[in-house]
Amino acid sequence: MKDFQLIVSSFLRTVLHSFMAMRFIQLLSFAFVLICFFSGAYYILVRIFSYLLTIEIIGPGLMDRLIEMAFYVFFSMLLFSNVITSFSTFYNNKELDFLFAQPVRPTSIYLAKLFENCVYASWATMVLALPLILAYGAATKAQFMYYPMATIAILVYMIIPATLASILIFVIMRLFPRLGPRDVILLCLILIAALTFLYIRISNPQILKVFETESEQELLQFAANLTTVGGVYVPSTWLSSILKDFSASTPGGWFYFVLLVSTSLSSIICAFIFARILYARSWLYVGEHSSPKKNRTSFLLNRPRGAIGTLLFKDILTFVREPTQWVQLSIFLVLLAVYVFALRRTPLYFKFPFWRTVVSFANFAYISFVLATFGVRFIFPTISLEHDGIWYLASSPMSPRRIVLTKYFANLILAIVVLEGLLILANVFIQTDERLYVIMPLIALLVAASLVSINLGFGCRFPQFNEDNPSRIAAGTGGIITALASIAYVAVITVVLATPAYHYLRSTYMNRPSNPFIIILAFATFVLISAATIVIPLFVGIRSLKARDY
Repeated sequence: MKDFQLIVSSFLRTVLHSFMAMRFIQLLSFAFVLICFFSGAYYILVRIFSYLLTIEIIGPGLMDRLIEMAFYVFFSMLLFSNVITSFSTFYNNKELDFLFAQPVRPTSIYLAKLFENCVYASWATMVLALPLILAYGAATKAQFMYYPMATIAILVYMIIPATLASILIFVIMRLFPRLGPRDVILLCLILIAALTFLYIRISNPQILKVFETESEQELLQFAANLTTVGGVYVPSTWLSSILKDFSASTPGGWFYFVLLVSTSLSSIICAFIFARILYARSWLYVGEHSSPKKNRTSFLLNRPRGAIGTLLFKDILTFVREPTQWVQLSIFLVLLAVYVFALRRTPLYFKFPFWRTVVSFANFAYISFVLATFGVRFIFPTISLEHDGIWYLASSPMSPRRIVLTKYFANLILAIVVLEGLLILANVFIQTDERLYVIMPLIALLVAASLVSINLGFGCRFPQFNEDNPSRIAAGTGGIITALASIAYVAVITVVLATPAYHYLRSTYMNRPSNPFIIILAFATFVLISAATIVIPLFVGIRSLKARDY
C-alpha cells in the first residue's frame, strides 16, 4: 500500500507542477474559460430541465430518460476511452521500466497506473457530468444531501469502465500474447462493440426507435416506459436512480448508491486478482518481443519531394504507426457515419418544413461540437508529437510560421471534408430547405477554420514534447483549456446564428416580418468572432514556437 501511495503521489505532484509552472495570466485564462464553460452548460441544462418539468405526463419521465441516456453514453465512451489508453498506460510507458526494476509489487504498480489511466480517460466525462448533476439538482430543487452524494456517485461510477478495460487487456494479452498494440486495441473494441450491440438488441430493442403517439393511452404507456434505457443491470441506470431518488429525498437512493459502490469495489478486487496473476508476466513478455524490427525503406525516399511534402508525409507516417491514433479516428468516423445514416432510418414525424429546419440547425450545432472534440484529440497533439525531433524542425530552413501553416492547412482540409460531408448528408436525409444547402456549408467553412486554428495554436502554446501518448497530451492542462475554448466558441456562434435562424423561420413559415438589420448584424458578429479565432490562436502559437529555446 505504501508503494501505491508513493507512485500516486508522484503522479499528482507532476500534475500539480504542470499547473504551478503556468504563468499567472495562463492560470487566469484557464480559470476564466473553465468558469464560462461550467456557467454556460449549467444555465442551458437548467433551462432545459425546467422546461421539461412543466410538460404534463411526459415531461418528468422524458427528463429522467435523458439523464439515463447521457450516463449510458458516458459509460460506453468511458469503456472505449479506457481500452484505448490502457495499453499505453500498462505496457507502453517508459516509467514502467523504472518501476519494475524497483522493489515494488506489480499489484501496486497496477493500482497506481489504474488510477492514472482513469484520470486521463475520464476527465472529459467529469467536465460534462458536473454541470449535468448540478443543473438536475437545481431544476428539481434537491436537498443539500443530493449534491455530495451525486458527486461521489459519479466518481465511483467512472471506476467500473476503467477496471473492466484493464481486465480485458490482461485477458487478451494472456490468450494472444503475440498480438501487437494495434491488434490488441482493435480486438478489445470489436468485442466491446459486439457485446454492447447484443445487449441493446436483447434487453431493449426499442431503444433507438422513435415512438409515435396517437392517443392518450399510448402517451401514458410511452411515459411509463421512458426510464428503461439499457436495463436495470447497467450502472447507468443505478446512477440515474441515485440522482432521481436523492433529489426527491426518497430512501431508494441509498440502495442504488450501495449497489454502485459495491459493484465498483468488486470490479477493483477482480481487476486486482487478474493483475496479480497476469500483469507482471504479460509485461515482461511484451518487453521481450518488442525488439526493433528490420529497417524498412520509407517510400518517402523513393521519390524526391519538397520540404512541405516531406513534412506532410512524415505526419502521415507518424499517424499510421501510432495505433491509438488511427483506431480512435476510425471509431470516431464510424460513430459519425452511424449518426448521419440514423437520420435517414429514423422515422421523422415532424413533416412540417418548420421542424425540419429546426432539426437541421440543431444538427449543425451538434456536428460543430463533435468537430471541436475531434480537434482536441487529433489536432492539438500534432506539435507535441514531434517529441525530440522538434529541434530538427526548428533548425531546418523552414520557419516556425511555415511549419505551423503547413500543419494548419493539412488539418483544415481534413476538417472541412468531415464537417461538410456530414452536414450535406444530414441535410439530404432531413430534407431541409434548399436555401440552407448553400448557407450552412459556407458557415461551416469558417467554423472548421476557427476550430483548427484554436486547437493548433493552443497546441503550439502548450506543447508536451516529453509525452508520447496523444491521449495524455489531450488530457493535459493545455488540452483542457483548448477543449473548453473550442466548446465555448461553438456555443457562442450557435447563440449568434440562432438569431438569423429565428428570423428566417418567422418570415418563411409564420408570415411575420423579419428584421434585416439584426440578421446582418448577427452574421457580421459571427464573421468577426470567427476571424478573431482564426488569426489570434495561430499568431500566439507561432510566436510561442519562435520564442522557445531548443
